[in-house]
Amino acid sequence: MSISLKYAEPQRQARIAILIILLKFLRTTIRSAWPVALSFFIGGKSDKFETYVGIFIIGLSLINLVGSVLSYFRYFIQLEDDAIIIDKGILKRTKTNIPFERIQSINFKQNIVHQFFGVVSIEIDTAGASKSELTIDALDKEEAEKLRDHILSVKSQLVEDSTSGEVLPVVEELEEESILQLSVPDLIKVGVSQNHLRSMAILFGFALTIMNDLNENFDGMVEDELSGFAEFINESEWLLFLIFALAIAIISFIYSLVITLLGNYDLNLRLNKKGLKLVKGLLNREEISINKNKIQIVSWGDNPVRRIFKMWTITLEQASSDDAAKLKSKIKVPGSYQQQIDKVIESVFPKITEYAFSQHKSSRLLMFRLLIFVSIIPFLLSLVSFYWIEWEILWFLIWPILTVPYIYVYFKKRSFEISTEVFKNNKGVFGNQFEITQVHKIQAVQLTQSWYQRRKQLANVELFTAAGSLKVPFLQLDKALAIENYVLYRVETDKREWM
Repeated sequence: MSISLKYAEPQRQARIAILIILLKFLRTTIRSAWPVALSFFIGGKSDKFETYVGIFIIGLSLINLVGSVLSYFRYFIQLEDDAIIIDKGILKRTKTNIPFERIQSINFKQNIVHQFFGVVSIEIDTAGASKSELTIDALDKEEAEKLRDHILSVKSQLVEDSTSGEVLPVVEELEEESILQLSVPDLIKVGVSQNHLRSMAILFGFALTIMNDLNENFDGMVEDELSGFAEFINESEWLLFLIFALAIAIISFIYSLVITLLGNYDLNLRLNKKGLKLVKGLLNREEISINKNKIQIVSWGDNPVRRIFKMWTITLEQASSDDAAKLKSKIKVPGSYQQQIDKVIESVFPKITEYAFSQHKSSRLLMFRLLIFVSIIPFLLSLVSFYWIEWEILWFLIWPILTVPYIYVYFKKRSFEISTEVFKNNKGVFGNQFEITQVHKIQAVQLTQSWYQRRKQLANVELFTAAGSLKVPFLQLDKALAIENYVLYRVETDKREWM
């Protein structure tokens, strides 16, 4: 029986969906109820307390179990000629009808339970939605793949034949080519070159928050316990600081490495004529389809450690309708090598190597402006503050030593390149960052000027796409106006679809 004939009548999910829905209910309930449970524990333990807790747990379990079973039996999937229908709800019934033409992508996710039972969760994203339009908790993986192929094939034909009204037979799924696959050594390199400072800040903040909560809830317990070590802490202040910093650094490194390995395990980026498909993850497996026409910006960058491994992180930014969706639409692929980036760019922006680029830099006044406001003025303020703050302020005398090289490198790397087809933005300080988009996908151009820039005949240029913007600061005004006029001309005369 074909997938379309099977779903001509309403169908339920895989039976394991009952367990998956139950786990979702439990997770949601625990997140909302843990403060109540914590207050029980803080209130002390007694026979009455244990009775209340027992009743609470039993009642919660029954509610979740009944809710899971009812949700499963009250959830139906059905296909019409050009739409998917989801009928669901226990007390309140809702019927969602999504035309195939509105569907932007169909992505698969698998946690440990999904993988063990060979099922997938399906997320269907549509144009104009800030989150997934609908989620199917569990379908057999092979059946889900057939369902996705059927929907996307019919959608493609509906778009192509919209003028004639003719719908052709469904075509088979296009053959895929793997262009990037991360091995375990590659994953370790990616983990080693992650931003460990961010992990350190998260762990440090988490530790301080826990200590503060404990101290508030248990009447100064932390202060009382630590007060006995006050004399030892005062005598060994620097040693304790170094030990604490080293411990946080080691934990942060291990944390970043483990998160990288779990999140990007067996990462595989595949290419076909329709677009790209990203598959990754160990405990939570994801399969994300990326339509080439929907990709607005391709960016790639490195950092000092990743540069040693000759690796880049490539980001594909897709068209989205609002800021909430933009966060979700950014798909990052770490551990990419230059030849793989070139292949992705060539597939998204065909014949890019055939176009002649002209390179332009920001005005030197950008560097001087940054030197004045970021380096010189703070330095002078520190000297003036010496009278009140005294010797501690002398630490600030090293500020110019740190900021002047930073500003110089930032200005040195700040440039843009433009051709008849593509706009490329170049930037970075400790690493290199590149952004590229097709000119006809730009939706708006904005020129801004401060009072200083108006005096110096300068302007900042911002190019807006459906996935975000590209910014170029401190351009000569005549050059900024030329870019604005050229881009708007290309947008108005180019009849290609931008998504």
